[in-house]
Amino acid sequence: MRIPHSPPAAAPVAPRRRAPRGPLLALATALALAGCAAVGPDYRPETPSHPQDWSEALPDAAATDPATLTQWWQAFNDPLLDLLQEQALARNQDLAIARLRLAQARAERDQVASRLGPSVGAQANATASRSPRALDYPPGIGESRAYTLGLDASWEMDVFGGRHRALERADAEVQAIAQDGHAVRVSLLAELAADYAALRATQARGAIARDNIATLVAAERLAQRAARHGLGTPAEVAQARAEREAAEARVPELEGDAARLAHAIGVLAGGFPAELKQRLMAAGQPLLVPPALPAALPSEVIRNRPDIRAAERRLAAATAGVGVATADRFPTFVIPLGLGSAASLLHNLFSDASVLWSLGVGASQSVYDGGQAAAGVRAAEARAQASRLAYARSLQRAFQDVEDALAGLNAEQARQRALAAAVHDSQDALDRATRLYRNGLSGYLNVLTAQRTTYQARDALALSQLARVRHAIGLYKALGAGLPPATPDSSPSPPTRSPS
Repeated sequence: MRIPHSPPAAAPVAPRRRAPRGPLLALATALALAGCAAVGPDYRPETPSHPQDWSEALPDAAATDPATLTQWWQAFNDPLLDLLQEQALARNQDLAIARLRLAQARAERDQVASRLGPSVGAQANATASRSPRALDYPPGIGESRAYTLGLDASWEMDVFGGRHRALERADAEVQAIAQDGHAVRVSLLAELAADYAALRATQARGAIARDNIATLVAAERLAQRAARHGLGTPAEVAQARAEREAAEARVPELEGDAARLAHAIGVLAGGFPAELKQRLMAAGQPLLVPPALPAALPSEVIRNRPDIRAAERRLAAATAGVGVATADRFPTFVIPLGLGSAASLLHNLFSDASVLWSLGVGASQSVYDGGQAAAGVRAAEARAQASRLAYARSLQRAFQDVEDALAGLNAEQARQRALAAAVHDSQDALDRATRLYRNGLSGYLNVLTAQRTTYQARDALALSQLARVRHAIGLYKALGAGLPPATPDSSPSPPTRSPS
């Protein structure tokens, strides 16, 4: 029987595509939530209260010039010291390590900043499969191929500002580490200058010791001549010889001290211990003379000291950490997005019919964590409070450093005047005792006592001059002198306000 031909059926009408209102509505809601204010306290820098004046007077005060404080060692007018400081700034290993730590902190900060945006991944797959023909149903589909290509994106929205607070913390930590590097610089410059001053003082003391030996040699000859003429005794000759030998023993000790100081300077300057030894050990170099010191105010200490700046930045970081810990107690919202294509034939992979996509919003919230999140907030708050106290303590110590340096300068200045007078008077007494002994009017013991007093006064004066220079260097260090010109990481940042 013939089946009558029937007209072709009408093509089915494709249903009208409707916009995925649910995901879009959820996305709009999530984006609106992302503009909420960050949780946790906003950091507002506050300078702790402090005295407005020093209790100690500043001797030989000069007007403060920022450029002078940057290269304060030039005030000593010693070209070799200038060269050593420049070499140390260029080659010192501790400074190089500090620079690398800052680079590491900046990279870690960039890692934190990257978490504010979405993460996007790409994937492409091509698969082929074959099933046993005995299992083909319907027949002819035992082999299959599939090609997929797509992008996967995920964005965790910062609804409660935890990630922005983390970025605030990372920024503050970078600035604190930059200030740590400045503190290394300030300490390096002061240590090198102090060692250089000690070297020059040790060399001066060696010259004084050699002058004393020459005087004692002459006194020994005088005692021998007096003994030959019956004006002295063999005991006086032996005593003169013993005094001369004791003086000779001091010279190698001072030379060893000078060599060790030269080695330390060589390492501080970024080289090996003996690199600069020959130049540093050259004789004839004068003692450093303390320059007129800068008349700095307490406010300048706060502005210049890198340890105070670092403490303030760590307080800012700890304050932002409270916001990070607080945000951990709230839900997290994630927007996943998928876009790609899939086809069984490679040439159909880019056709409209092969396009696939997905969009949604996810939320998660810890229901029970045993109090972990709340404990994290308490720990962050305690850390911030400890950082606040550390900031105040750094300011107190800065004032102590300045007051100690000023007290030492004033005391050593008075001591140096007294020792200078003692050197003059003891030399006069030695000259008189020597003349009387030559004329047989006095015993050798008076000459020996005067000689010993003169040497001790001259040696003490050299040590006092060194102490005064060290106190001056300590004052420069206490003021934070030696910092480089201002950089973006040199000063504390203004407080970061959360969007409202």
